[in-house]
Amino acid sequence: MQDYLAGQMPDFKDIEYVRPSVEELTEYVKEVRLKLMTCKDPEQASDIILEYEKKQSAFDTAYALCNILHDVDTSNDFYSDELEFFDEAFATVSELSAAVLTSLLNCPCADQLKEKYGEMIFKKAVNQKETISKEIIDDLTTESSLENDYSQIQSEAEIEFKGETLNLSMLNPYLESTDRKVRREAHIALDKYYQDKKETFDKIYDDLVKVRTTAARKLGYNNFTELGYKRMERYDYTPEMVKSFRDDILKYIVPITEQIRNLQKDRLDLENLRYWDLPTLFKNGNPVPNVPGEGYERVAGNFFSEIFGTVPSFFDVLSEHGFTDLLARKNKSTGGYCMYLEDYAIPFIFMNGNGTADDVATIVHEGGHAYAAIKSAEVSPFVECLSPTLETCEIHSTAMEFLSYPYMNMFYGDKASQYCELHMTQALLFMPYGCMVDEFQHIVYDNPELTPEQRHEAWKELEKKYQPFNDYGDKMPFHEMGGAWMKKDHIFTTPFYYIDYCLAHICALQLWDESRKDMKSALSKYNLLCEAGGTDTFLNLITKAGLESPFDTGVIKKLAYSICSFLEL
Repeated sequence: MQDYLAGQMPDFKDIEYVRPSVEELTEYVKEVRLKLMTCKDPEQASDIILEYEKKQSAFDTAYALCNILHDVDTSNDFYSDELEFFDEAFATVSELSAAVLTSLLNCPCADQLKEKYGEMIFKKAVNQKETISKEIIDDLTTESSLENDYSQIQSEAEIEFKGETLNLSMLNPYLESTDRKVRREAHIALDKYYQDKKETFDKIYDDLVKVRTTAARKLGYNNFTELGYKRMERYDYTPEMVKSFRDDILKYIVPITEQIRNLQKDRLDLENLRYWDLPTLFKNGNPVPNVPGEGYERVAGNFFSEIFGTVPSFFDVLSEHGFTDLLARKNKSTGGYCMYLEDYAIPFIFMNGNGTADDVATIVHEGGHAYAAIKSAEVSPFVECLSPTLETCEIHSTAMEFLSYPYMNMFYGDKASQYCELHMTQALLFMPYGCMVDEFQHIVYDNPELTPEQRHEAWKELEKKYQPFNDYGDKMPFHEMGGAWMKKDHIFTTPFYYIDYCLAHICALQLWDESRKDMKSALSKYNLLCEAGGTDTFLNLITKAGLESPFDTGVIKKLAYSICSFLEL
């Protein structure tokens, strides 16, 4: 990034997309494997594997670029077609990567390479060997295609509301309107949209469960849960540990969320708190940024300059060169993310700003991902080790949300404290929801023979457990029958990901709690974590950064106390 600050950074619009050749990569991998299997010179073996890493980086960059170019304009059929190419190519390239890393494991000088580069790339090599093989290539291709089908339908959503045709992102402000009638009607409109899509989404998800289960069994696993944990690279914790974590959230966090909802009912002066009331925590409405959407880039740049003491900030540089796309519009994909272009060592920040409090949280969240990607850009010569596993990545982003509190006047003026209260409240409310998503997926993949109706019934029962305050009234049949899980794209596209956010919250909140006493110390730990990239496992990385394990019940109890004090509960 230093080179880019010196003026050598390309503009995003000038980066050319070129479809990679899977055939050429396949032939190249054959040569690499043969060389590695016979190489006894560690320096020569190092040259061979690192040259391959450049080829892998080029493919990853093309894939990331294609995704971005598709998402910024979903009406462009060219990139929709290119994504179909990647649906097929990605499975093959994953198998090629696994084959190369297996050859690395079996290289005559593997021990010397392990001493030189550390154990993490070898852990990943073993993991890839156990999760990918030629016999599941067709299953992986089908899985990717089904995931894209769901995402494409969501990005093309058209909801008629108040004389307008809105997509899902553009409907969000109405869902938390101060006018109860408006937000009720908006939620009913959303319910109708999903009710109309229910049969389609049931079919897509049923097919996903089947193909994932088939792939798992071909690889020798009992079910996809076992394979799913391997895919998520959970090297140092188990489903049993995750269950214990969920139980702690049930015990220590869910009661606080019930208290919050009772206070919200009184605050809004309502006899009954309905589902459509839940997003609106304040009687005069949730605080919204006093910065217009067009000013987000400028103020975000100033924020990151302030917190890290650098001018210009990394965010300023990204924005100047077109590596941010922050506002919602038609023909733009939903959601938000930070996509890393490996060949350029540049992150791209994508989101759908719509004038709500979520905008600022998302800018800061994705900015945290981008900052971490830049800090770890040279931590390893292996692209596989630049970024850590996802629960650690989510600490990078979620911690930045909490560490931003002292600076929120930049976005909210005199409503900054109200935003911080809202954000912390939403963080508390999120954790039981995240655990509910995770437990739902364990139920589904541990019992792949469940019918769509049984899956909806399972979700309905989980809502009673994790969100006992949900009351859908009589106008939201889709939600009432247990369909709300269909709104969460992670359930379709990235199975078992969602608990990572919850684990990250517990780690991020530790940094927040420390920042209240010593911001410099909290930022030092944050930087240590970002700079380490993916050079170690989750629990080892957070230990090195001075954080306690989220699986420690005592940590959750302590944080629950600190949060209640902060919110004056």
